Amino acid sequence: MGMCLFVWVGSQRPLDGVIVEGDAAIRVEDVPADEAVRAHLTSPCIAYVGAYEGCGCGFQSDGLRYEGVDSVAEAVALEEALLPNEREEFHQSQRSRAALHRLVVDAALHGEVELVAFWAGEQAAPLVRVEARDAAWLIDHLVPFVEGTKYLVPARGPATPRP
Repeated sequence: MGMCLFVWVGSQRPLDGVIVEGDAAIRVEDVPADEAVRAHLTSPCIAYVGAYEGCGCGFQSDGLRYEGVDSVAEAVALEEALLPNEREEFHQSQRSRAALHRLVVDAALHGEVELVAFWAGEQAAPLVRVEARDAAWLIDHLVPFVEGTKYLVPARGPATPRP
C-alpha cells in the first residue's frame, strides 16, 4: 500500500464487517492479538478501519486542505468551484467519514471508543498525544486524523424513550 495512513478503532464490542454509506463503504477488520498497535489501545476489541481507498488515507481530504480549504463547511460552500475530480474525492471521503462516524457513535453506546492513526509500519512508535473528542469531529473536519494521535470518544448511553 505504499505510505498509507492506517486507522484503528478500539471498542467494547467487535466491529468487524463492512459499513456502507451512500455508495461508499468502509472496511472493518479485527486486529490480530500480536498487532503492535494494541499497545496503544486499552479496549478489548480492536479493528482496523479502511476508507473507500482501502486505507485510512480516504478519510482525509488532504488535497483541499493544501489548497487552503479549512473545514467541511467551507468545502461545501466552494463545491461548485472544485474541479470534478476534487469534488468526487471530497464526496467519497465525506461518505467514508460519515460511515466511520456512524460506527463510532454506535460503538459509544457500549463504552468509550478509542481511535488511533499511524503511517503504515509505524504503529509501534510512541503516541504523540491523546485528545478527547466528540464523534462529530469525524464529519466536521476535512482531515480528522493526525498520525501518532490517540482520540478518545466518550461513552454515550442509549437514547431514553420519551414518555
